[in-house]
Amino acid sequence: MSLTGISFVFFFLPVSMALYRIVPVKFRNYLLLLLSLFFIAWGNPADIILIGLSIVFNYFTASELAELRSRQKTALKKFVLATGIAANVALLIFFKYFVFLLNSFGAIIGTNFVFTVPEAPIGISFFTFSAISCLCDVSCGDASALRNPADFALYITFFGKITSGPIVKFRDMAAQIQSRDMTADSVESGIRLFILGMSKKLIIAGSLGKLFYEIKAQDVSSVSAITAWLGALFYSLMLYYDFSGYSDMAIGLGRIFGFDFSKNFDHPYVSLSMSEFWRRWHISLGAWFRDYVYIPLGGSRVSRSRNIMNLSVVWLLTGLWHGANWTFVVWGLYHLGLLLLEKFVFKDILKKIPSLFRVIITFFLAVIGWTIFFSDNISYAAQYLLRISTSPAAEFFLLWP
Repeated sequence: MSLTGISFVFFFLPVSMALYRIVPVKFRNYLLLLLSLFFIAWGNPADIILIGLSIVFNYFTASELAELRSRQKTALKKFVLATGIAANVALLIFFKYFVFLLNSFGAIIGTNFVFTVPEAPIGISFFTFSAISCLCDVSCGDASALRNPADFALYITFFGKITSGPIVKFRDMAAQIQSRDMTADSVESGIRLFILGMSKKLIIAGSLGKLFYEIKAQDVSSVSAITAWLGALFYSLMLYYDFSGYSDMAIGLGRIFGFDFSKNFDHPYVSLSMSEFWRRWHISLGAWFRDYVYIPLGGSRVSRSRNIMNLSVVWLLTGLWHGANWTFVVWGLYHLGLLLLEKFVFKDILKKIPSLFRVIITFFLAVIGWTIFFSDNISYAAQYLLRISTSPAAEFFLLWP
């Protein structure tokens, strides 16, 4: 079921709001859980089985971590945490990356493997990251384990965020699951934000997407530099309005049912640097990698070489998180390179550049990155970058009658 679909907007959501309003407060989490399971099962009922197994495993693992922490069994707690994280990552790798890794290995050794895996469950990246967040937060004492299995299941499955985020950390949602209010102001604010997000997604992103895909459907070697640039710009704006629109819808849904989720986008295309861009773009994903990967590896409070290694791990994983394709790996390494240049080479120089030019440069670099991102393979990315490297101004004068 799509959040922008007629069945959701005109049937599922109004019925959910009405039921949520009339049931006693103590039963509201159970109602939301049932609604979320129905939402998941709408597309593929079999997804309930795998998500259910994940919920059971992570619920008991989190409970065990809380117990070990209270008994100060540090070594055993670390082992249980590592095992829990490994199990969640293994599930994600199998469904999302196994065929990609197998084919990549086959290409290296000259063998064509024939292997298929079942279709990945809805929102597997998001509910896996949510589960890992829970295990880490409980292990570190940043949040208490939820005693009620239904409350934990709701954290994992809430229909507002399971398909495309934002990635809400356990420490930020656990207390809200146990106590929150559905007020007239929160409902009104949530509905307005939901409508705004849907408008951004359907009207603006939809229109830009139509233009972009018309350009992408052409032979890349035959399109002009101006057309190629327009395609890259259309995609950059489409992606922003599509993703930020969906985030607004998810945050709006949260408000309707009493949850307070942080914003996921903060006008990233007016950033003064790529570092700032990534503090404004998909904020919840960046915060997740910062808190659960970058800082545990040592963050920036290490030697320069170790810091570069930590950043490399984060950006390799960030690239792969977006999809099982080498283009995403290259895209992640591209941004790693830009951030390293900003951090270690051009840090002082950037401060001397006027703000307007810094915004233009940052936007330009982001657009270049998105051309790699939307490419089907490395060859197409290289051809597209070659087309946009042609001077549009020179081409304009050549085409002038």
